[in-house]
Amino acid sequence: MDDVELSRIPAQRELPEPVKFAWPIMLLPEMFATPRHLALVLGYLASIGWEAFVPDLRAAYGKDPMPPIEKLHFNDLAALASEALEGIGRDAVLLGHGVGGLIALKLSAHPRVKASVAYAPLVPGFSTPLFGGIGNRIAMMLGRPIKPPRGRVLFELIADSDPFTRDGLINAMVPDSGALATDVMTGAIEFAPSDKAAPRLVVAGDSDILAPLQETTKFAESIGAKLATIRGRGHWLIGGRALERAINETQRFLVRALGQDLLLLYPEEWKNEPPE
Repeated sequence: MDDVELSRIPAQRELPEPVKFAWPIMLLPEMFATPRHLALVLGYLASIGWEAFVPDLRAAYGKDPMPPIEKLHFNDLAALASEALEGIGRDAVLLGHGVGGLIALKLSAHPRVKASVAYAPLVPGFSTPLFGGIGNRIAMMLGRPIKPPRGRVLFELIADSDPFTRDGLINAMVPDSGALATDVMTGAIEFAPSDKAAPRLVVAGDSDILAPLQETTKFAESIGAKLATIRGRGHWLIGGRALERAINETQRFLVRALGQDLLLLYPEEWKNEPPE
C-alpha cells in the first residue's frame, strides 16, 4: 500500500501485480467512517487485480475553500470527491458505501467516471435511524457535528462485519456533519438523468433498516440505476460474508456495462458476459 496525494487530498493506493483492469476504483466511505473502514474492500479489490484508491476527504475539511465539518454540506463533499478523482488523472470507477455511495452516484455525470457503484446508499428523503437520537437532532438544529450511533443502531450498522473487526470499527468512528445529514434526510440532492450519466449500480442488503430495501428500490428506479440485492444482509456490505457477494455483483455489472475494454487480462468466466 502506498501513501499518495490526489490534488491536495492524501490517499491510500493499492497497486496489484499484475493489474487486470483498465481503470482504477476510487472508494468513498459512509458517514462517521474513515479510510480505515474501507481497508477490507481495498485489500479485496487489490487481490483480484484492481488498482484502488481511498482518499481521506476529511483532511481537507476547513481548508479553503472547504467549510469546517459543522458547515459541510453534501455538495461540498461531492466537490472534494471530484477533486480527488481529478487528482488520479485518469478515468475511474467510483464505489461508495452509504453516503459515499450517494457521492458516487452524484458524480456519475463527471466526465472522468466510467461507472458508479453504491453499496447500501442512504436514501435521499428518508429519515434514517443512522442519524437518530435526541443529541444528534439538537446538534443538527444548532448546526453542530453529530456523533456516531450507539446501542441498537450501532449494532445494525456493523452487524454484518467480521466479529474480530468490530471493536476496531467502532473505535475508529468519528463525528460527522449535521448539515450533510440534513441534506440527505430532506432529499436536497440532485442526480443527473441516466442518459447523461455513466452506468450506475446500487447494491442493497434486504435486511438493512438504515436504508430499507423498499425505499432503496424506489430510489434506484428514480435515477435509472441497476439494483442488486444481497439476501440476508444489512447495511455493512463492506465486510464479512456480504463483501464477496457485493463485489461479485459489482464485477458482473462492470463487465456488462463497460465491455471487454475494462479487462486488461481476460478471466475465462468473464469472457462471455453479455453486454447490458
